[in-house]
Amino acid sequence: MRVFRAVLAAFVAALLMTGALSTGATAGSLPERIIDERPPGNKQVTYNAFKLKGTVLEPQVDGTVLPYANQQVKILKKKCGTCKWKTVKKIKTDDAGVFKTRIYAPEKGRWKWRSKVDHSNGFSNTKGKVWTLYFK
Repeated sequence: MRVFRAVLAAFVAALLMTGALSTGATAGSLPERIIDERPPGNKQVTYNAFKLKGTVLEPQVDGTVLPYANQQVKILKKKCGTCKWKTVKKIKTDDAGVFKTRIYAPEKGRWKWRSKVDHSNGFSNTKGKVWTLYFK
């Protein structure tokens, strides 16, 4: 009877371990959207404002990509390397998945900027490139 209990306990433990591992693997393996941005350094609008333009696409299982149309993109900013990212703007994409906004350079110091799309519809959080703006 003791041997049966030990074997049953080992079997249940093995089932629980494989179940925990399989749920953890699926949560980390969600696909990401594609964020394609153009560097804002070349697109100066005013003395401290730059234009950021990008496209968000959703890759499909069959290999095609669809635009992330009429959805929200967050623009994040941080002041230093150890500071946390803060949401500055929430903008929407157009029908083609394109977003446009202005980002600003500080008069002193440096700011880092990034775009982000939150998880939804089977996709994980997706972060764009980090851009640093400053005056020399």
